[in-house]
Amino acid sequence: MSLFLWILQIVLALLFMGIGGQRLTSSAQQLRRLPWTDEYPPAAIRALGAVEILAGLGLLLPGLLDWPPLLTPAAAAGLVLLMALAVALHLHRGQRQAAVLPAILLVMAAVVVWGRLTQLL
Repeated sequence: MSLFLWILQIVLALLFMGIGGQRLTSSAQQLRRLPWTDEYPPAAIRALGAVEILAGLGLLLPGLLDWPPLLTPAAAAGLVLLMALAVALHLHRGQRQAAVLPAILLVMAAVVVWGRLTQLL
């Protein structure tokens, strides 16, 4: 189970750090091309990118650096919340296909929360 959780954590961390990095480094024009960004200022989208990078690091660093193990499920829980909001946003806008990836990532992050909390208790 631990190996499976590590694989999930690495996949999630790489995805979120990549997406977050892209949001931090993209120009305002590039950010406007995303279908959901029309109502949000570039600073808000960049802040979201920073949160995604921090969550990705939170999935890996506690286990690698002997930090408190509760930080990993906390980071994963933050991603569950973030992805639940993304799914709700896309569904509210009628973007059913765009809601699929956040829904999958939500389930993956929820498995990490459950698995790591189960190991702690």
